Order: sequence, then C-alpha cells, then structure tokens
Amino acid sequence: MARNSKTPSLQLVQEATMDRLAASAVSKVGVLVPPWAVLGVEAAAGAISHGMWGQAPAVTWAAVGCTLGSTVLTALTWAVTHQRRLIGRLHATLTTAAASAWFTTVTITGFDVPAVTGSLFFGGATLALSWNIRTVIRNAGGEEGEGGGDALASLFNRAKEQAGLKGARVRAIEVTDHKVKGQMQLPPGEKTADDAIKATDRIESGMQLPPGSVIVARDDDRADRAHITVSDPRAIRQPIAWPGPSHPGASVDKPLRIGIYQDGDDVQYRFVGHHLQIMGRTGSGKSIGGAWNIIGEVITRADAAVFSIDISKDDQTMGPLREGLHRFETTKAGAVELIRAMHEAIPQRTKWLADHGYSDWEPGCGLTYWYLHIEEIAKLVNEIGGQDEERLGEILKEMRSAGGSVILSLQRADYTQMPTLFRSQMAKMCFGLSDPDDVKYGVSARQRKADVAPHEWEDHYPGMALLDARGIRTTHYAMPLRTFSWGRTSAEARAAMAAHAAAHPAAGKQVDPFTAALARPTAPARTATAVEAGGALSLPPGAAQESAPRDEQEEFAADFAELLADAAELVIATQHASPSMLQRKLRIAWQDCLRLLEALQRKGVVGPPEPGSDNRPVLIAADDRAAPAVIEHLREDGDVVTETLARSDDPDPGLTAGPDDAVQQPTEQEADALKAPGPAVKMHPAEARQLIHAWLRSRHHHGALTFTATDDDLTNVRRQTGNGRGWIYKVLTDLTDRGVLTVNAAGATRTYTITDLSPLDRDDHAGERAA
Repeated sequence: MARNSKTPSLQLVQEATMDRLAASAVSKVGVLVPPWAVLGVEAAAGAISHGMWGQAPAVTWAAVGCTLGSTVLTALTWAVTHQRRLIGRLHATLTTAAASAWFTTVTITGFDVPAVTGSLFFGGATLALSWNIRTVIRNAGGEEGEGGGDALASLFNRAKEQAGLKGARVRAIEVTDHKVKGQMQLPPGEKTADDAIKATDRIESGMQLPPGSVIVARDDDRADRAHITVSDPRAIRQPIAWPGPSHPGASVDKPLRIGIYQDGDDVQYRFVGHHLQIMGRTGSGKSIGGAWNIIGEVITRADAAVFSIDISKDDQTMGPLREGLHRFETTKAGAVELIRAMHEAIPQRTKWLADHGYSDWEPGCGLTYWYLHIEEIAKLVNEIGGQDEERLGEILKEMRSAGGSVILSLQRADYTQMPTLFRSQMAKMCFGLSDPDDVKYGVSARQRKADVAPHEWEDHYPGMALLDARGIRTTHYAMPLRTFSWGRTSAEARAAMAAHAAAHPAAGKQVDPFTAALARPTAPARTATAVEAGGALSLPPGAAQESAPRDEQEEFAADFAELLADAAELVIATQHASPSMLQRKLRIAWQDCLRLLEALQRKGVVGPPEPGSDNRPVLIAADDRAAPAVIEHLREDGDVVTETLARSDDPDPGLTAGPDDAVQQPTEQEADALKAPGPAVKMHPAEARQLIHAWLRSRHHHGALTFTATDDDLTNVRRQTGNGRGWIYKVLTDLTDRGVLTVNAAGATRTYTITDLSPLDRDDHAGERAA
C-alpha cells in the first residue's frame, strides 16, 4: 500500500517511443546515409552527363544549361529556407551551389581532370560530413524546436497533426520518476489552450499512451501557451497508505495532505475561507476518502474544531472520529439544535473579529476555526423545517467571514437533493460516479471544460477523486488523485482512525468561548426512554390511551386555521397563489387547497381566479409590514365560513332566519359560557413552554405518544399559559422542526407523535440558568 512507482512516467514516455526508437535503430545510422548517397548519385549523374554532352559542339550548350540550372537551384534554396536560422540557410544554399557547380564542371571536363576528382573526394566528403554533424547535433539538442533528443517533444511532434494541433511545439521542462512536465507553444492567433485541452484524448492516441496519461492545462500568463503533463494513470490504482498527519499541532491555515496526485505530487489542500462539496456514488470512497482524510488532518491542527452531523448512517461513517470531534449529532433534534446555535453564534463571532481589528479570520486571531461537516446533506434538508433550512443557508453565506467552512457530502448534488443556493457556494471534490449526467453536479466549470470523466472509473478503484478549490494549481485541477487508505479491511481502517482520533482528542484543545459553548461530549446521543415521576403532570383518568378530539368540527377549525396561516405565508412570500403550488408545498388534498384559496379570498389575501386559470392575484405585497399581523390573525381566528360549511349536520334545523331579521345578541348566561377559562395575564414564555414540556413528558411516561393540537388536555394546559390557539401551533411546529415530534398530515388534520424528548432537557436547563 505504499506509493506505486513501479512504472514511472519517464519510463512510460520512453516505453511509448520504443517502437519508434526500434525503427530508428536504423535511423540513428540511417540519418547519416543520405548525404553520402546524394554524393554518389551526383558522381554517377556527372559521368552520364559528360558521356552524352561532353564533346563539342554539344558541350557548349550543356555548359550554358548547367550554369543556368545551378543559378536557379541556388536561388530557390535560399528562398525556401527563409524560416531557418541563418547558419542553416547558408549551409543549405552553399551546398546546393557547390554541388551544381561541380556537376557543371564534370559535364564539361569529365573525370580525367585531377582537380575535379579531388574536389569530389575532399569537397563532397566535407559537405556530407557537415550534414552528418548537423543531424547529430539536432538529434541531441533539438535544433529549431523540432524536438531532437527531447522524448516528450519527439512524441508530441509525431502526434500533433492527428490531434489537430499542427504548428504546436512542446518541450520538456521537468522530468521526475512520476511525471514528465512540459510547456506547449501553440500557433499564435490560430490555437488556444482550450483547443489543446479538448484534443487531449487524440494526443494520447497519437502518442500511444494509456487513457488519462496526458493532462493539458492553461497557462495563466499566455493564451497561446499551455502546460502539458504526462504521468502514469496506473500509479494510483492501488491503495496508498495514510502516511500520518502532515503538520500536527500547527495552524489549520497550513495545507492539508489528503492524498496523492496521479503525477506523484502530494495533494496540498489549504482548506480555509471556502466551503467544500463532496459527491460520489455508493462505494466510491467519498466518506472514507473525503471525510476521513480531510477531517483526520483537521483534528490534528491546534486552532480547528469540527462539528459533524450524520442523521443517515449514525456511527457508521463518523463514529471512529468521535473523540476528535467537538460535537457529533446523529439525530434530527440534535442537528437542528446545532444549526440554530451555530446560526446564533456567527454574528457574535464576526462582531468579535471586528472589535479586535480583523476583517476576516487569521491564524492567531484568537478564534478557533470551525468546520461544520454534514454527511448525506440531502436527508437532513428533507427532514428539517423550512426555517432551519434557511438558517443553514445563512450559515453558508456568513460562516466564512466568521472563521469557518462547511463540508457537505452527498451522492448527487442536483436541485432535488440540495438547494441550488447551497451548491453554488461550494468548491468541488468528486469521487466516482455511475452516470455521465451526474458529472455536471459534481465538478467545477473548468473541470467540465477539461472533459473530466469520473463516471468512467471502475468500481474497484474507490478513493479516486478530482479536486478543484481555492489554491489548487492550474496543472492539477483536472488531474485525478487517490485519497489515503487507513487499512486493508474495514475493521482495520476503523481501528486505525479511532486510534488517530484518540491521539488528537477534541477535549485536549484550548478553544474560544464560542466553540466551548457549542461543544458537546462525544458519547452517543441520548434518546429519552422515561420521565422522572416527580416531573410528570398527573393526567386525568383515561389519558393513558390515545386521546380523541372532543369535537370534530372544533378540531377541523383549529387545524384549518393553522393551514390557512401557512398558506397565507406561502402565497405572500412567493407572490403566487394556485392550488398546485399549495398542494406541492403543504402536501394536502386538491380539495383542501381550493378551500384554502377561497378562505384567503374572503380574507382579502388573494383575489378571484384569473380567467381560464387556477392562479389568483396576491393582494398583499411580500414586503408589506402588515403581512405578519394578517398571518397571525388567520392563525388565531381561522375562517368561520369554512368552519361552518365543513359541518356535516345542521346543529339546529328548526332555527331559521332571513336577511332582514335582526341579529339577537347573546344572553348574559350565554356570554359567560363563551368566556374561556384561564389566567388574566400570560405566563412568561419560558415557563409556558416548560408547562408544555412537562405535559409531553407525562404523556410519554404513560405511553400516550400520539395526539392532535385540539387534544382536551393540551387545550387545558394552553389555557393555563394564557396563550391563544396560534401560540400552541407555533410551539408544536418548533418541536417538530427540532425532532421532538413528528407530524402526519391527513387532509386538514395533523397528528403529532412524541419521538425524542432529549432536546427538552437542554431547554429546561437553559431556562433554569437564565432564571
């Protein structure tokens, strides 16, 4: 499980050229033969020319023709070599002039003249040797940018035309055991780095390298240049053992070492000042490779604290890291409490930084850097209420300024799994995917331009990933990496991580007061199973069974009032009113949506339906200051017309009245009966909530877990607090958001079930401390 350097990249490039080098085994000598062959051909041609035209009177015309031909060939050679360097141009032109002059002479005199034979032997041999020397130097040093002895350049030169990059040149600038790095010069005005990036697969094909061997990236200084790196993709197909923490005890501002790139470089990731999305299919290694390697490094840093949430897999992923975490929540109630506490603390942290002269978090500023890690964010977003989702969105927007980052992990980051607002603020770490359509959700824009293909990684390479974030080098954002392995088996890996977390416990760190206030013991979250007898309210006889509503019409009226307020809040906020929108948001029947819109029309919130449509105009603006009061009024009073129409029977068929009949006022006895019992003054909010909490504990203790908002006993408790019907709905909604209760909506009726009482203990303790 050590780094695999068995097939280094230089060897890869050399192996790719073996066929060509084998073919050039002859060419290493063969390239020296042409000048000598030309010398022999010219001697034979001179002898033939002299034999045919060397005697008078033909020799005169032959001499004139040869002279003219020599002049034309010499001028043409000078003209066509204009792109060569001067020495190359002169060498070619003088060679042509000398060869044509000797041919003219031998045509006239033949080989009987010693000077002619000597010039062929000595002069011809000198010219041939000069061309041999030039060839050797070009192959060794690369004359005129043609590659020469540069293996990468030679390889590229033979592939560039097939790749559509004619005119481009490459030269190697760095060669190590794991990579060959070069600079690509593109034809100015004809090609750009993006053209080379798109041609990467054709470059690999032309070079006869394995897929994924070539990475091309932009040069930030020149549009006509690009970086090219050749490495062996097989080097990271085997697990790589975790080498230990890179900077234990240092600041989290120093880069984290979380894996190895394909070219053998360490992944140095400075994870400060931005958020990270980790995405990958099941089995891709995103939890171990992403969460373990990143958080395993973070917990070794002196000025960092990690708060983790996983309501999907409980201890399965983050359990071994418990001792290194400052807080770990596995229940909805605990997750909501952490989100609310963090949301409340962020403005206090930013104010603290401003008061101490800091615009942003810096190492040594006095604040502990926060990491909020949420595993399987899709399930959390689906479980929590809309207000807590908004709080989480505000944490994402504000946490960087307060000294913190968020890590969100999930399998597919589309809008159905995570709000688009969340995804837009994330750097990207993408593990293996199962569908090419998922790539656009897991990688960055520039990675998409580079045609990265994490969906093509096979299942037996878990831990391979792509990373694009602040500080990642231009040459590496599209290069695959392999995160570290913590063991050969799952049990071995979990034991290694648990030992690592125990060696860097959260309890051993000195943190700021904000962090200390959020930190919790790392024991498993407690779920209440019983209530102390002394803290329980005595229930009336028969309360141990599931209580039934005292009156169906009253229950409908109460539940409808709550739905009506929710509907009003939705249509005012979105400025859109239609049955389909309400059905989608409130998850109620179509007929109930129509009832709500009719009631909202009677209350002046919406207008009548538009012609040919179910949409209704919204009559109250979203920024209208009166809107909250309207919503609360609906929550308290509901809609009497709907309540009356919903009754199945006429309460008194014998009682009738016409439009002109006078309205009879209630008698004194009737007025007294209408007065609801209860205290004249409302309880303190904390005391009122504690009374509700005590009622819930009592029901839980007696096994009566399910109830409605109009339950007789709950109504009596609510009246004791001095609050109205709308208040109890607020309390129940808050308890539902925090996971204390779950709600089941069937039409306009909601049934609540007690699930987890542990958050109530923390609330009551906080109230006692405040008192």
